[in-house]
Order: sequence, then C-alpha cells, then structure tokens
Amino acid sequence: MGVESRIGLPSVEAAESWLGKKSAGLERIKVVLCLCIVFYVVVFSILTILRHYAFKTQAWDLGIFTQSFWTTLNGKGLFYHTCELIIHPSGSFFGVHFSPVLFLILPLYWLLPTSETLLVLQSLVLALAAIPICKLAKENLGGKFYGLVFAIAYLVYPATQTVNLYDFHVQAFLPLFLAFTIYYVFKESWAKYFLFMFLALMVEEHAAQVFFFVGIYIAWKYRVSIVSAARTRKYLEPKLLISIVTIMISIIWYWFTIWQRDTFFPVNPATLDMFLSGDNFKILGARNPLEIPLLVVLRPLNAMQALAYDGGLKLLYLIVVFGPLAFFSLRSPFALLPTLPWFGFSLLSQAAAHHMLGFHYESYIVSFVFVAAILALGKRPLRNVKSSLRVMIVFSVIFFFMVSPLSPISVSSSGSVVANVGAHELLLNQIVAMVPPNASILTQNNIFPHMSNRLDAYVVPDPWLNTAIHDIVVDFVNQTISKVEYVLIDSETDSTAAFLVLSLLQTRAEFTLTVSQDGGTILLYKRMSNG
Repeated sequence: MGVESRIGLPSVEAAESWLGKKSAGLERIKVVLCLCIVFYVVVFSILTILRHYAFKTQAWDLGIFTQSFWTTLNGKGLFYHTCELIIHPSGSFFGVHFSPVLFLILPLYWLLPTSETLLVLQSLVLALAAIPICKLAKENLGGKFYGLVFAIAYLVYPATQTVNLYDFHVQAFLPLFLAFTIYYVFKESWAKYFLFMFLALMVEEHAAQVFFFVGIYIAWKYRVSIVSAARTRKYLEPKLLISIVTIMISIIWYWFTIWQRDTFFPVNPATLDMFLSGDNFKILGARNPLEIPLLVVLRPLNAMQALAYDGGLKLLYLIVVFGPLAFFSLRSPFALLPTLPWFGFSLLSQAAAHHMLGFHYESYIVSFVFVAAILALGKRPLRNVKSSLRVMIVFSVIFFFMVSPLSPISVSSSGSVVANVGAHELLLNQIVAMVPPNASILTQNNIFPHMSNRLDAYVVPDPWLNTAIHDIVVDFVNQTISKVEYVLIDSETDSTAAFLVLSLLQTRAEFTLTVSQDGGTILLYKRMSNG
C-alpha cells in the first residue's frame, strides 16, 4: 500500500485520471490551472493596489513608468520622465534601458491610464508563466499532475511573489517569455522559439546576456547531433545554426542597445560612475559590470574576497532561490547556464539588494530554476519521480511559510504585507487631490507615483546622500524648486527628503506654507505670485 493510501490522500494515478477528465468541455487540468492563476492575480493585484493607496509604491519605478506612459501618450517625449534627469538629461527611459516592450503596453495604458493598470498587468504576466512551466513539466515528467504541481510551486515561489510586490517593472515579463522560449527549445519549434526570444529581448538589454548562454545551452543539449554533423561535415545542421544564430543575435542586440543609448540618450558624465554601479564592485575593482568576467580571471583573489563579502547573506540568498524546489535544480547544472550573468553579477556585488529577495532581479532566473528542476526529476525512474515530487512539495510548503511575504511567519517578523491605509494616508491623499492636475510640483519618492500623470512632476533624487554627487543633487533640487508651483513633503515617511527640501525652502520667500497636517508632518507649499 502506497504512502498516499496510508494517509488518506489520492494517489498520483488517481489525481492524473481526475485531471484528464473533462468538465464543461475542458480538461480539468486547464480549469484548475486557470483558477490558480486567477486566484493569484486577484490576490496580488489587491495587495499591490493597497500598497499603492498606502503610499508604499515609489518613484523608482512605478512613478517612472506612469510618467513615461503619460508623456508618450500626450506627445511630451519618448517615454520621458523626470526622475533621473541628473543622470540622463534626455529624460527618456531608453537612456536607462532599451525596452521596446513598452510600446506593447502603451495601448493598455491609453485605455486605462492609472497606476492600478500597471500593477494588475504585472500580476497577470507573472502568473501566466505558470502555463509554460506546467506544459514543460507535464511533457517531460509524463503526467498532468506533475505539470500542475510545478505550476502551483511557481505561484507560491517566494521569489515570484516578492518580484510581484515591488512596484512595477518591465522585467516582470521575463519569466513568461523566457519559460516559453525554453519550452519551444524542447519542442524544437524554432519559429516560436525566436518569437519569444525577441519578445524577451524587447523587455530590456540584459536579456541579451541571458540569451548568449541560452545559445550555449542549446549547443550542449543537442551536442550529439552537432558533433555527428561536424564529423560528416554537415555544417548546416539546424540545431548548430540555431545555437550560433542565438549567440550572434544576443551579441549584436546588446551592442545595439548600448550604441543607441550612448548616441541618442547619453549619460551625464558627472554621474557616469554611479550609473555604471562602480561602487558595488570596489573589491573586484570593476568600474563597469562588463569588466567583471575579465577581472574575475585577472584578479582571482579579489573575486574570492568579493564573493566572501556579505557571505552569509549570499548563502541565504542561494538557499531561498533553490530551496523551494528541494535544490533539485542544482542537479541539472547545464540548464542553469542562462542564470550565470545574474548570479555572477549578484554574488560579486557589494550591494545587499543584489543578493536578497524583495526586488525585481529574480525575473532573470526564475524560469531557468524551474526548468532545471523539471529536467533533474525527468532523469529519474518513475517511482523516484513520485517520491522526489513529494519531497519538493514539502520543501515548497516549508519555504512558503518561512520566506513568502504572505506567510504568517514573515508577517510576524517583518510586518504585514497588507499595507494599512490609515488616517495619515487618508490625509495625504486629500492633500494630493488639492494640487491641480496640470500644476508643476516637487515631491518625494513615495508620493511621486500619485502625482506622475503630468509632465512637470519632479522627485527628490533617491541617492542624495551619496557623497560623490551630493552637491550635484542639492543643486538639482534647488533648481527644481525654482521652477515648480508646489512642493509637497511628508516627513513621517521620508524624513531625509523632507530635511533637504525644508533646508532649501528657508531661503525661498516666494513659497508659502498652505497646508500643514498631522502634526506638521505633511506640508504643502505653494508659490505665491507676489512673493
């Protein structure tokens, strides 16, 4: 008698049979998967929208995208935003990332021009990646039940959920596009493979680095056919050509993205080092992330020191990335080749944000972590697959309760993920509504997304305490105050920005304090025409 029978659970075979039957003309697996996706989208849409209402979203990056879409739709520039004018004088988002996928989102934002639109869209595209993961698991492991388990594991995967909760980012499209890309590699459906490859490349330029290694993985996966073709001098072997073309496209695409940025949207030379994140790689000595591979070879001792920096946190990061799938992904190391660009960057970086959950970076690796786990289980005999799947389910549940932002343990240790819209937030929302919709305004990071559907909305730069550019930032804020009609700050949620702005307003007689609420923490200043 099997374990399932002894503890009163249905066997895998019984679950497989039930999922294969039809209800209302549809296979039950499709119905169940659809319900899981809908449930995920509803839950995370509500959570992210509530966070927005509670002023927990930020200029970086929800405000950047809402303003970029608004300016494009209103003929004020190509995805123009004001958040990083210090670094990118052109103001175009294309000066930061080459993201043609924004044009595909633009019609939706035209129909519903609100922050909520982007937050719901992000929840949807992240959830939809469960479909190719389900299909890949079902076909490689030989059963619908296996596919559904992996799909649900993806939806409860802590990295998926933390990406979802962090504002809005175009990188949220990557798990969907990359998962379909790998799925069609296994199907050897090359037209669809290249379709999703180009969709992924359109998300942002770093996807090209991922596809460089996807090309290498394809060559490894079909190495027998490629070696056989080489021995018989059949150099037009399709799989060899696919691998070479993938690598060449990735190199050309990445070169083009850098060229277009430097040609049309150049970076301010005074802030170039900050833009290239040189401070994050001081131990290694890299001023530019592109130098990392070479310096790892030339300075192995520095590389080891960089890896050891924040070593405990980096080890924990690897555990929470691979642990929910019971570390099975590590048993298919070649399937993890496309994750090398991100892991190389993150594990050598001194920035804590690069090796901890809570940001959007895991979008680059989530799909491949699941693909590798599926392939690892696919190498095992069927009876071992069943036992391994049970182990994976246990690990997914454990890590969900330990790490997921929705788990009771996470809530008790770091606070509820459900943002509270209290009296302070209601007051702040009322004051935001007092500012005319077309008025120019300077505000702070967490208020900017609520003011960003206009051309002349500005934000106090986030890194103003950076000593290297402190004077530049203070000068920028001072100049911005000179040209805006309103200034809105909230010292309760951003005391740093409030201190800087108030220190500069002391010398501005033309500004009058028109609103002071909640003990003077919320302050709205207005420029008076008579000074």
